Amino acid sequence: MKFNLILGMSARMWQGYLLFFVLFSTLTLQAQNNSTVGVGGNCLLIINTYTSDAPWSNGFIEPVQKWMNEAELPVLIEHLNMLMVGNADDFTMVEESIFRKHANHTPKAVLLLGNPSLLLKEAIRAHWGDIPLILCAEDDFYGPSQAYIEKKSIACEQRVPLSTLSDEYNLTVLHAKMFLKDNVDLLRHLLPRLKKVILIGDDRYVNQQLDCDMKHLMADEYPNLEYCFYSAESMTLDSLLFRLNDIDIRTTGVLFSSWFSKFEIAGQPVLNANSYRVIANMNVPIFALKGSVMNNSGMLGGCIYDEEEFLAHLKETLLSVVSGTPAREIPFFIPSGSIPTFNYLALLQKNFSSKQCPANSVFFGRPENFFQKYKYVFGGIFFVILSFFLFLSHRIRILAKLNEVQQRQVETSRELSTLFENMPVAYMKAKLLYNETGGIADMEIQRMNGRFMMNFAADEVVGGYKGSELLGSDFVMTLHFAELAHIENKTITYTQYFAKPNIYLNIVVAPAAQKDYIDIFCVDDTELYRTQQKFYDTNCKLAMALDVANIIPWNWDLQKHRILCDVNSSIELGYTGVNVDAEKFSVPDTEYFSKIFKEDKERVEHAYRDLIEGRIGKVREEYRVISRDRNGYKMDWVEAQATVEKRGADGIPLTLVGSLLVITQRKKMEEELIKARDEAQESNRLKSAFLANMSHEIRTPLNAIVGFSSLLNSTAESCEREEYIKIIENNNELLLQLIGDILDLSKIEAGTLEFVKVPVDVNALVKEIVKAMQVKVDIKGLILRFTQCLPECIILTDRNRLHQLLVNLLTNAIKFTDSGSIVVGYSLQENGMLRFFVTDTGCGIPSEKKGDIFTRFVKLNSFVQGTGLGLSICKTIIDKLGGEIGVDSELGKGSTFWFMIPAIPAERTEKTIQEYTLKAIAKDDVTILIVEDNVSNFKLFETILQTDYRILHAWNGVEAVGLFRQHNPHIVLMDISMPEMDGYQATTEIRKLSSEVPILAVTAYAYATDEEQILSRGFNGYASKPVNPSVLRSKIVDLLSTRLMLL
Repeated sequence: MKFNLILGMSARMWQGYLLFFVLFSTLTLQAQNNSTVGVGGNCLLIINTYTSDAPWSNGFIEPVQKWMNEAELPVLIEHLNMLMVGNADDFTMVEESIFRKHANHTPKAVLLLGNPSLLLKEAIRAHWGDIPLILCAEDDFYGPSQAYIEKKSIACEQRVPLSTLSDEYNLTVLHAKMFLKDNVDLLRHLLPRLKKVILIGDDRYVNQQLDCDMKHLMADEYPNLEYCFYSAESMTLDSLLFRLNDIDIRTTGVLFSSWFSKFEIAGQPVLNANSYRVIANMNVPIFALKGSVMNNSGMLGGCIYDEEEFLAHLKETLLSVVSGTPAREIPFFIPSGSIPTFNYLALLQKNFSSKQCPANSVFFGRPENFFQKYKYVFGGIFFVILSFFLFLSHRIRILAKLNEVQQRQVETSRELSTLFENMPVAYMKAKLLYNETGGIADMEIQRMNGRFMMNFAADEVVGGYKGSELLGSDFVMTLHFAELAHIENKTITYTQYFAKPNIYLNIVVAPAAQKDYIDIFCVDDTELYRTQQKFYDTNCKLAMALDVANIIPWNWDLQKHRILCDVNSSIELGYTGVNVDAEKFSVPDTEYFSKIFKEDKERVEHAYRDLIEGRIGKVREEYRVISRDRNGYKMDWVEAQATVEKRGADGIPLTLVGSLLVITQRKKMEEELIKARDEAQESNRLKSAFLANMSHEIRTPLNAIVGFSSLLNSTAESCEREEYIKIIENNNELLLQLIGDILDLSKIEAGTLEFVKVPVDVNALVKEIVKAMQVKVDIKGLILRFTQCLPECIILTDRNRLHQLLVNLLTNAIKFTDSGSIVVGYSLQENGMLRFFVTDTGCGIPSEKKGDIFTRFVKLNSFVQGTGLGLSICKTIIDKLGGEIGVDSELGKGSTFWFMIPAIPAERTEKTIQEYTLKAIAKDDVTILIVEDNVSNFKLFETILQTDYRILHAWNGVEAVGLFRQHNPHIVLMDISMPEMDGYQATTEIRKLSSEVPILAVTAYAYATDEEQILSRGFNGYASKPVNPSVLRSKIVDLLSTRLMLL
């Protein structure tokens, strides 16, 4: 009957009712908007997604207005009416209208009701900056703008969690969650025969999203239940009522979200949001998804969140925001669960019992029973009776306690006496004794407890004992502090060592209530003192160990932003302030990080952020720190290690603990090792290049020697043979020079280049060299002159090295001069240096190559024979002699190579010439003993000498000594390195037989030290291998001519 009555109402009556309601809402909204005039920026702006009469948003707006009124903060309200927005242009008009209306002021905060209100987030930030946003959200995600405008559900892959918007938009969220699964379970609980679930909603976005989520829920969790969505978009209110009237209430459960319908009256769009009251009055049991539609309606109930808890969090959040807390710092609120909530009267009207409801259900509208109705009367009576009994009980207890007190007084006196005697604190009461001048001279002990007697009195003392007699030499300090406490009338505490009992006491001296009396309390701190001493010693050792290891412990207070570091540490933290206490050195963390080298700073800060934010558990970084000492700024390398020491209740780190290790020396060692590695690699590369170059340079003359040696046998022409022999000799000379350069280079590399300084006649040496070079000069048709010199010049220097320098420079000049002349000379400089020069008229040196010619393996002409080592060796020799070398050259005109060495004056030394008695002998009878273990070498000597001398041959030193005894030869050619007995030993044995027979050393050893050793071991001369036949013959003739007269 009731339903038919409702259906019988004419459509015009409904429209009239709705028109009245809309006009009333519009007037209310206008009144609210008018109230904004003159408010200014100090206000709270509420932006409601829905209409002004939407139950869900009004459930928030009304309490918020009350809270803000108490806080004396005006509230402005804007309703978006999103159901009336059909496209993006419509929404733009709404948006512009809102910000035009509030163009002259900026709200203190904005409360957003419903997820679609987030469409304004960018405009809010653009107009009002980073103001706080509080969102009461029906969903915990955000999606494309078009979904909210076109009222479409948002697919899972398009959903963006609201948490991602918090920091960017200064946003916090309270999730007004709708518990779909809990409500379906509630339907199944109250309707055991449930087969179908109907969801009632409209075409707003929130219901389209609910329908989408409901479909997924039913398909996944309840596949056996049928699901249907009744929408205001596809049916009228009358159609909905007809359909609900036809359902089977035993097998069908109905869930209600909202029913917003729009239509036109007099050509104007009208929106009705209160149809839920009509729907709720149906005989069908309807369950609500939101608590806002249960009040004042016939909705049976539903699983909803705790509205009191939600509103309490909303109030707390709003008050925090308006008081200045950034919204982004306030955690999101998400209801912990749903509460089954029922309208008690509707429950009974729809033939349900409260016993059918879940155990934790909450009922509203339930009538009170007798005891609830008269609970205050019963409470008053119970209070009176309870007060009477409490009074009697209290009276009885007081009487009993009086008796107990009297008994305890006796026990307490006895216990206090026992406690006084046995307490661990020594006590003494003493009377001060004065001398004739009125000063305190001593103390008379009036009373002491057992602990004091145990420490200081061997026998029991009743009284009258003087302090000086009891304490001995320790009494002086005690009397001093007792006098001080008496004069200043205050308590004094100090620590004193007593020698006799060997203890440390913490003593408190206080004036007693009685005149000229004092109380002395002593606590034995011996163990504490010794423990502290051990702790101090251990601390000192630890500090010394840390100091020796350059380890600096530190602690970083993240809340105070300060770093505490041991003030005795060996590294400066770079802070120049005065905030230093006795044990620690405290600096602001920003001050310390500013001292980190700029190239390392970002990496170090990033590492500490990772540690604080929990991405890593430990930091270990190496970086550079700039600090300043008395000498100026310096840079140290440190290795920092850190971890979290303490966390707050929320798990956020509060302090970090770590250490700094100064690794400056280690870094220097690493750099040196890297440099050494690079140098070794470069050395290996140069060695490889050297070997490759030497292979080429050695093979070149060897190729000529081997090739032309082979051709000698096949050539009959004497002129060709002479040419071949000449070529072979030239390449022999080149090969010898190369070997000599290599030997010199090896000694340079090993640092063993010998320098033997002797008096040198410079004029004689230069003339000797010029004479030796004349053959090469004549071959090329050049003129070699020795022009500039001193009349006499004898200096102390290494003759062999000076000879080597001049020969190298002259050889180069001859090599690169095709015509003209070469001039060699020297002069004395003002700085005491002797300047030698070699000037040629050769090809000259390009200016860009002048800086490289003294470098190894540098050759100006790759097609001219040479090693590229000569000038490099010359420079090394000059450096060792303490001189300087250089070149002046012009391309195409010639070059002048010069070097300077110290001109250290020396006296001419005359060689002592031993005179021998000449023996006459026929030339054919002259016998030479050749001591050589190598067959080829002996064959060479035999070939050179057999036409002029009689030859004897010994294979080793032992044979040589035997042949010398047997044949008594006129001269000996002795090899040095031989088996069984070497040349030195054989010479020693021969000198025992004869001191006059000349012995000529012939060996492959080529160092200057070898020559010195040979001449000092009994040899008369020296010839190096490979042997030059003419040189060998000349040396033999020279030695024989002083001893023999050939017939």
